[in-house]
Amino acid sequence: MSERKPFEKTKWELIPGATALVVIDPQNDFLDPDGWYAQSGVDISHMRRTIEPTKKLVEEARLRDVPIVWTRHGFHDERDAGVFLRLRPFLKEGGLRINSWGYEIHDEVGARPDDWYVEKNRLSAFYNTNLELILRSLSAETVLFAGVLTNQCVAATSKDANFRDFKPIVVEEATGTTLPHLHDPAIEMISVGWGEVRGLEAALSELQAL
Repeated sequence: MSERKPFEKTKWELIPGATALVVIDPQNDFLDPDGWYAQSGVDISHMRRTIEPTKKLVEEARLRDVPIVWTRHGFHDERDAGVFLRLRPFLKEGGLRINSWGYEIHDEVGARPDDWYVEKNRLSAFYNTNLELILRSLSAETVLFAGVLTNQCVAATSKDANFRDFKPIVVEEATGTTLPHLHDPAIEMISVGWGEVRGLEAALSELQAL
C-alpha cells in the first residue's frame, strides 16, 4: 500500500514561456479607502494587505516576460448584475459600476495599459469572458493567481482554471477578502481540491529562476 496521503498537496513548477499571472479585481471600490466597499462600512484591511505582495509579483513577472492579466468585476445596473446584487444590497445604489473610478484598477498595484484586461460580471473570470482565449494565446500552462476575494472570485476562477486543464497556483499573501475568517478555509479548499497554494517568497523565487 502506498504511503502517499490521499489529499497530499500538489506542487507545480512554473514553466518558462508557459506561465501567466492573473490578478483578480484589484479595483478601487475594493481596495481604496475612498472606494464603495470602505465607504459602505466594509472592513477592507484584509483586502488591502494584497497590495504590496501583488506589486512585487507584478514587478518580478515583468522582469521575466511573464504576461500579466488583470480582471475587473462590474456591471451597468441591477439588470446585468444578476443575483449577486441581492446578496450585496449595499451595491444597489453604486459601486463596481462600469466606467466609474471605483471600477478601475487601483494605482498602487502596477498595472499598465499594454497588459491584458478581462471584464467580468460574475465570480469566475472565465464565465462568458475571453480569459481562456487570452491564456491559450499566451501558451499558458501554469497560472499564478492573486487578488480578491479569496473565498469568492479567486476561488471560483482558480477552480475554473483547473476545469480547463490549466495548473492554478494561488499566492496566499496576495489574496484577501472582506471576511478574514473565511480566508484560511478557502485557501485550504483550494490547496486540497483544485490547485496549489504557495507563499509569496516561494513564488518570487521561482519567478526569478525562470
